[in-house]
Amino acid sequence: MQTQQQNTNMTADRNLLSDKELHYLKDFLSWELLAVKKCKDAADACTDPQIRQLIEQTGQKHIAHYDSILASLQG
Repeated sequence: MQTQQQNTNMTADRNLLSDKELHYLKDFLSWELLAVKKCKDAADACTDPQIRQLIEQTGQKHIAHYDSILASLQG
């Protein structure tokens, strides 16, 4: 009986994040948003349409990374 309760507690504890882990996740999300902003600024300043498109695609990848991290945290 006690072993089953310990296993339940260990499983529940795995779903909790430490303060350090939360700080890392906050940093990751901030870095992705910064990368999106920098890509937007660079694309807006770019006059070559092909390079502009590549920069915009890179920005979209950073948005996808941000959404992926957020989705992992939500569920």
